[in-house]
Amino acid sequence: MMRKYIILILCSLLVLGIAAGCGDSKEKDGTSFTARVLETGETHLLVEPVEGSSELNSADRITVYIGDVAIVDDEGKEITIQDIGVGDNVQIHYDGRIAESYPAQIHGCHKVVLVK
Repeated sequence: MMRKYIILILCSLLVLGIAAGCGDSKEKDGTSFTARVLETGETHLLVEPVEGSSELNSADRITVYIGDVAIVDDEGKEITIQDIGVGDNVQIHYDGRIAESYPAQIHGCHKVVLVK
């Protein structure tokens, strides 16, 4: 009888452990970095992470796919991708994943902030 309870408890702990591992451990805007814009397109930005950025360890150029991402200025006012120019600094908020290619790619961008 006691053995059945121990097995039930162990199975319950296993299921809870698996469920906890499936959760999203990062906040939506939890990961971000600042970069200089090298190129703009209708659906993407090609950026170079600034010196000291941990993303610079992954790649010196990163294509950030924008899609339906919120783009704002440093005061929080909504802008469009056309308001961002080559040489501007932007802060990229993303899910923490960078595709290892050249240039590297970020598909999980949540927000772009134009930094003046």
